[in-house]
Amino acid sequence: MAVVLIIDDDPHIRTLWDYALTEDGFSVRTAPSGLEGVEIARREHVDVVVTDIHMPDKDGIETLLEIKSMNPEVKVVVVSGGGSVGRMSFLGAADKLGADATLAKPFDIHQLSAVVGELSGVS
Repeated sequence: MAVVLIIDDDPHIRTLWDYALTEDGFSVRTAPSGLEGVEIARREHVDVVVTDIHMPDKDGIETLLEIKSMNPEVKVVVVSGGGSVGRMSFLGAADKLGADATLAKPFDIHQLSAVVGELSGVS
């Protein structure tokens, strides 16, 4: 069973994604911030990380880079509701910095499950 770590500062999003992915057969961990998410990824085996971009303390780009530097084999999905740095979108930046997949909010929860399944080899 693939282990998925959801990192998002919105408790409703974490609950929704946790429920949906658990129903689809994944073992799910959650964290309300990049700092806590990185700590969980450091302590526990994780196959796929789903992280939001906009979070206090440690944003999704920093989280992506730190998790990939600890374990390049972990698959990371970066999600965002929009925004950009200069002329590059946050999701475009995440792609260039090593994200294995990106999703623009809002998206269908089945799309998240399909991406996580594909990255974990459970599709």
